Amino acid sequence: MNNQMKDKISGLFSSLFTGIFIFLFFTVTPEIKAQDEDIVKDLLKTVDILNETLLDMTALTDDQENAIGEEMDKQISQDLRFTNERKFDLKSIFKKLMKYVERKSINYNYKVVQTDEVNAYAISGGYMYVNTGILDFLDDENEIAFVLAHEISHNEKKHCIKRVQYAALATSVDPSFGEIVQMAYNMYSLPFSKYDEFEADDNGVFLMQKAGYDKSGAVSFFEKLEELEKEYGIDQRDAVNDFISSHPTAKERRERILKMD
Repeated sequence: MNNQMKDKISGLFSSLFTGIFIFLFFTVTPEIKAQDEDIVKDLLKTVDILNETLLDMTALTDDQENAIGEEMDKQISQDLRFTNERKFDLKSIFKKLMKYVERKSINYNYKVVQTDEVNAYAISGGYMYVNTGILDFLDDENEIAFVLAHEISHNEKKHCIKRVQYAALATSVDPSFGEIVQMAYNMYSLPFSKYDEFEADDNGVFLMQKAGYDKSGAVSFFEKLEELEKEYGIDQRDAVNDFISSHPTAKERRERILKMD
């Protein structure tokens, strides 16, 4: 996308967003009436539609996403120590889940990281990192199947690459490939939003069930995390921890999953 077209798109959406928020600021009082709530919901829905339209118009190809992930992995791997999988047959679980992914051209893969940190996380291009700490922490194959399915879902739902798109759109010039990779690397440790985590949980449960695993594994996983959260404390969690967080909490996530069909 050339600079002129990019400026037009950015200006268009900026004007639309500004208009919406000015309207909200001057028309919605602290004591929102019932009819005002409906207006706000409609406006926020419009923002979501505009947001998705912008992302679709500036989307990177799957090949570009894979290339970004490959370069990011090279940088991330310099600071990690990898080991063989243990306790669970991750290769078999991963293979079962892969049968049901929708983004077939993404180079999904995982690496086992030697660290006691109870965590797993994903980056653009399908790369996933599973810590030995989380493998030792879990007891049931259904639990680790959910963890893998959750991380896969961050790429299935494009949570990872959308961050890169936003960063690229925020620049005043079209970034080079190297600059895009650096943007992605600089942002990969930022936590996902509450809604991204919920969506990854939902899709993770759907994916694990399609692969023949039981949703109870996701429930018991978050039950264990509830206890772990008390030990970690909000301020002590690792920046890239996809599970130990203040928003959403393990309790919130467990309760949502229990309500799923």
